[in-house]
Amino acid sequence: MKKAVLASAVVAVMMSGSALAAEVYNSDGTSLKIGGRAEFRGDFVGDKGEEIDGTMKNSSRFRINVGAETQISDSLTGFGFYEAEQGVNSSGDNAATTSIKQRYMYAGIGTQFGDISFGKQDTAGVQISKMSDDGQIWTGAQKTFIAAGDEQANNAIAYSNVFADVFSLNASVIAAEKKNENGYGISGIYSAPFGLDFGLGYAQNDFTEIKLAGNTITEDGSADQVIGGLSYSIANLTVGGTYTQGTYKFDQDDNVDFSGVELSGTYKFDGGFRIMAAYQKQELEASDGDKFVQSDFYELTGQYHFNKSLRTYLSYKLDNRSAEEVSNNGNAAEDTVRLGMRYDF
Repeated sequence: MKKAVLASAVVAVMMSGSALAAEVYNSDGTSLKIGGRAEFRGDFVGDKGEEIDGTMKNSSRFRINVGAETQISDSLTGFGFYEAEQGVNSSGDNAATTSIKQRYMYAGIGTQFGDISFGKQDTAGVQISKMSDDGQIWTGAQKTFIAAGDEQANNAIAYSNVFADVFSLNASVIAAEKKNENGYGISGIYSAPFGLDFGLGYAQNDFTEIKLAGNTITEDGSADQVIGGLSYSIANLTVGGTYTQGTYKFDQDDNVDFSGVELSGTYKFDGGFRIMAAYQKQELEASDGDKFVQSDFYELTGQYHFNKSLRTYLSYKLDNRSAEEVSNNGNAAEDTVRLGMRYDF
């Protein structure tokens, strides 16, 4: 991770959502930027392991975000950020899509001692999961095991700071509306001068309902997670890896352990072409020894960047799960071929 990337969690979210955001207003210390993306995603053969009955499933999306910042004093700033996403209807339904997903909505204050923000935003552990999140189909899921380590968390209070341009510290708290659903997390990434980054995070939250292996369990409990990551960049090559493990602890002592590993690598050729390869495996194991393979796949992607705004890509996801490891009409999980075109603004 380059030093320029070692920014606060708040700034990281804003930049990841609007890397090409255009400044549309700047006056008296207050600025406003608008950005987003329009992305066609066509999936063939399979979708999340399920066979596609027809020819193609359209998974396209459109995102738009607005970020604002105001200078209060020499050492104090205020900021706000909002991002929404709209998808498409299923094939054959040509009516207008009216549902809009709110991804982020938060406001905060930046000081010389760090930034603090309030609202719907990423928790502390997300900066670790991003160290291996380079794929186009399903990488980056290491953060999804527990609420206190996930992205786009409601009722989140987040703190972030960068020390000496080499250590990024994030901390977050979920102050839940419902009883017994609070959580917290902390993570840090150290950036060595030779291109190697080390990351480590911890998160914990209580729950009253949780979804495991496709089943919703309504039972009080708690969950904790440890996540670690490494990334290395040299010339045109970037590689990353993350590992996570933790436990869902139920009041009836029927615990479920989880673990996940994810590896990715991207090489940039001259002329705008890039190739990416990734591997992910995630498992659940109950106290009685039963195991559920949540994911087990390889992904290979070729991208071509026409310029900084427009890219196209072709991805192949090889699902390694057997018929015994998935519930898919008695069949093994289907592979996925994704054709995409993305315009960033």
